[in-house]
Amino acid sequence: MKGNHLIRTRWRIGVLTLIALAVLFSAGETVRGQEALRISLAGDLAASARKQQESSIGYYNLLLGPVALRFLSGMEADYNNNVHLQSQGAQGDFIFRPGVNAQMDWPVTQINDLNLSLAAGYSAYLHNQNLDQFFVNPGSGLSFDIYAGDAVINVHDQVSITENAYQNQSAGGNTTYASLQNTAGLNTLWDLNKLVVTAGYDHGNYLELNSSQGQPDASSENFFLTGGVHPAPEVLTGLEAGGGLISYSGSGTAGSTATPDATQWNVGAFCTATISEYLDARLDAGYTEFLPDSAPTNFDSSAASGFYMQFLLTHRVNQFVNYTLSAGRSMDFQYGGQPYDRYDVRWQPNWNFLKNYTISTPLWWEYGTEVYYQSASYDQYGAGINVGRQITKKLSGSISDQFVKETSGQAGLAYTVNIVSLSLSYQF
Repeated sequence: MKGNHLIRTRWRIGVLTLIALAVLFSAGETVRGQEALRISLAGDLAASARKQQESSIGYYNLLLGPVALRFLSGMEADYNNNVHLQSQGAQGDFIFRPGVNAQMDWPVTQINDLNLSLAAGYSAYLHNQNLDQFFVNPGSGLSFDIYAGDAVINVHDQVSITENAYQNQSAGGNTTYASLQNTAGLNTLWDLNKLVVTAGYDHGNYLELNSSQGQPDASSENFFLTGGVHPAPEVLTGLEAGGGLISYSGSGTAGSTATPDATQWNVGAFCTATISEYLDARLDAGYTEFLPDSAPTNFDSSAASGFYMQFLLTHRVNQFVNYTLSAGRSMDFQYGGQPYDRYDVRWQPNWNFLKNYTISTPLWWEYGTEVYYQSASYDQYGAGINVGRQITKKLSGSISDQFVKETSGQAGLAYTVNIVSLSLSYQF
């Protein structure tokens, strides 16, 4: 039965991906902890981005009746000095990534809106051709907003295929790595003036495409509910709750025990505030618990429950400097299908001192421990710089350098990697 379920899951993902690609060419674009909470936050950010895009005159470069379209093509060339993330004997390689990006906005009616976005391409390695593969960037998918009275219903399907192994902190020393994530569902927001209620459901699939570590695939059913009030027009605060059912296919490689199915739930409070015209903040905090159906022999039950926190600050200091700062603790099952207890801090400053140039210098730190096996831990530091420039009206370019250092509680999984990139993007 599990085998049939996995086949159906892979078939469904393949069909959804082919549909997205078909729409692209016929029309002419990291799972966080407390999965239901993550989906709720992601929905807020996606809705905000859509509103910003739709309100920007000239954002789309082609109109077909009521349908607005935007197309870009690009080429990126990278040099990665440790493509296998090895602790010793690092091997470098050049990677060439041609890609396309298409976005569509279709106001089906005056109040109902369909959005499609797909950013995809192919990675070709100069020496390690066994690592060649297609990729689909996060944010690709479709979204349909339906307005009904005081409520807005959003139906969505988002898909991504990622290949950067350093973004999966359990993949050190992995010679091949790629994962597909697909999330489909709906959520509803009721705005009743002083009271705002959001409820939603999502089904997620997480498939390892070519991992040499043989990690199990996973699927999840996620539910969330939030209710907030406006004590002031610029402040929304209230309670949140979520739950999820997590299923694994086959056995994992951690120890000799198959990864057990599990349930997870969280309950807490949140607050969003526009502190000033240039400063916005959000805080989510509460308690979460991860409950495996059958705990492994050396399972530490105390590691499967505790507090969670997600903090996000967006600040425009002046016309030259703006940044986002995020920090949190979460429990997730993103990394190789295994649940991790994770802490992270990320700072993304943007510097606009030079005319016609955009400069960003991201910094981040993560620490995580696998819930089932406490010896499987990692500590990752990262820093980067990206310089972009609008070369012509339609052509833009950027150059970036990114450094990542990771230590591990498991022998042979520590590594450092440096990636230098040059990219060009053309807007039709």
